[in-house]
Amino acid sequence: MRDIDWLGKPALGATLVASIWGFNIVVMKIALNDMDPLLFTTARFAVLAMVLLPFVNISRQQIRPLLPIALVMGLGHFYLLAVGISIVPGVIASVCFLLGAPFSALLSFLFLSERLTRLQSAAIIAATLGAMLPTLLMGQSELQWGILIVVLSTFMWAVGNIQIRNLKELPVLSIQFWIAIITAPLCFAAFLLQPDAAPILPQFNTKTLLSLAYVVFSSSILSYSLWYGLIHRHGLSRLAGFVLLQPIFTFSFGYLLLGESLTLWQLVGSSITLSGIYIYNQQNPQIKQQPSDGVV
Repeated sequence: MRDIDWLGKPALGATLVASIWGFNIVVMKIALNDMDPLLFTTARFAVLAMVLLPFVNISRQQIRPLLPIALVMGLGHFYLLAVGISIVPGVIASVCFLLGAPFSALLSFLFLSERLTRLQSAAIIAATLGAMLPTLLMGQSELQWGILIVVLSTFMWAVGNIQIRNLKELPVLSIQFWIAIITAPLCFAAFLLQPDAAPILPQFNTKTLLSLAYVVFSSSILSYSLWYGLIHRHGLSRLAGFVLLQPIFTFSFGYLLLGESLTLWQLVGSSITLSGIYIYNQQNPQIKQQPSDGVV
């Protein structure tokens, strides 16, 4: 049987990556049904740090520039992400994650004087409103807070991308390692300081352990290895559109495994967001991929 060249076929490889990311959100929701978000974030990054340790060159000089990034990405993005996913339907969270690239462009326009056209600005506004308004206007208060947390998490990812742009000399694995090694103990300390923290060991059941393994090995390592390999060979402009498949995979897996569904207005809002992101991507033929651990 002939091996499939995933990197040589951009459509095939990018679709696989989108499916991994889409399923990742559902897997996280499954784990967060039984595990505190702080403990989940702790375990996720503790395992990731151990896996990456043999492959990175550790230097104390790296701590100073990477500490602010680790705080923004680890606590500001990944912890808030876990909290938000535990509240809102996976497909809503997945649609909100697509705002990461436009948010990065907006921050680059504001702070790095990069160009942003009126059409791009309109697409960003439409995409943001489409993702947020249906749930904010018609959802229950818990869902409203959840959608705000997910959008804030995505915005913090964009802030982290701006920070990472000044660290071009550091390889991606080193950045991932330091984010992990700093985030894990901080989240664990915060978990222990909770007055009503649940016992730790019962939260590590079969479902949570399998979920953590998928998040670390499939989402954090496999998918981004494929993604960066595809970008290196084909360029991001040929791949950006496939990111829009992620919510479709999340919706499919969420419906099959968790029985999740969207209201009519959430479906309309998600369609507006996907259209806005598509228009934004079409106006960015030279999109740049930032070296981070990704939104999910």
